[in-house]
Amino acid sequence: MNPRKSPLSSEADIQNAYFGTRVAEAYVAGRFESELNRILHRKQVAAVNKVMMEHLPVHSLEIAPGPGRVTREVTPTGKLTCLEYNAGMIEQGKQNCLNVNEWVQGNAFELPFEEPFEFVYTFRFIRHFKHEDRQRLYSQIKRVLTPGGYLVFDAVCERFSKPLRLAKPEDYPIYDKLYPRGELLKELSAAGFRVTKLIAVQKFFRWQYLSQVMIGPRANWLNRLIVGGLESLPRQDGLEWIIVCRRA
Repeated sequence: MNPRKSPLSSEADIQNAYFGTRVAEAYVAGRFESELNRILHRKQVAAVNKVMMEHLPVHSLEIAPGPGRVTREVTPTGKLTCLEYNAGMIEQGKQNCLNVNEWVQGNAFELPFEEPFEFVYTFRFIRHFKHEDRQRLYSQIKRVLTPGGYLVFDAVCERFSKPLRLAKPEDYPIYDKLYPRGELLKELSAAGFRVTKLIAVQKFFRWQYLSQVMIGPRANWLNRLIVGGLESLPRQDGLEWIIVCRRA
């Protein structure tokens, strides 16, 4: 019997996992075609646009935009710079995103910027790293973010996600940090960020997923109503959070 492989989590692991043109071309279709993930996508775009509209950043930075899934739907109020490690992702992003002023190929662990940003956002990135590497990323973001500037990113809720991962670990080849709410808040406070909002996403995942699997293939219009209706109900936590925070 083969020993179970540990999920990929190092800087090199994550860089290699998303490397290449084929990965870039298939990224959005492969991950965001379901109703559940469309809800996730829409909430991420809305969170970024809300910060932009309310605080009017002069210069915003997106880290690890990939092929521009979120990027292409945001409305910058000033200059938007995208930093991406993978050249294939940049190639796709340039085709998809006409709202970006500057694409920079570089490493988020060594941000190649001296000028300040009022707003930094990133999705499906910080969560993939273990504690020491997350601290490195927070330090780099804090270095380029103006005092009081905003950071928006995502995190995975341990309460809802851990049972899924224990049941089918083979479905999760890339590491995600799973947080209890209190631990997430404590980690960000220690890194120098003050959380202003936690937005729950996929709030009734078990039932939403069942609808997607059982109803979606036959009547996706009904599945869309069920998934969206459940998402509209009040709940403090979901499978994931979108975090809005400020540099202290």
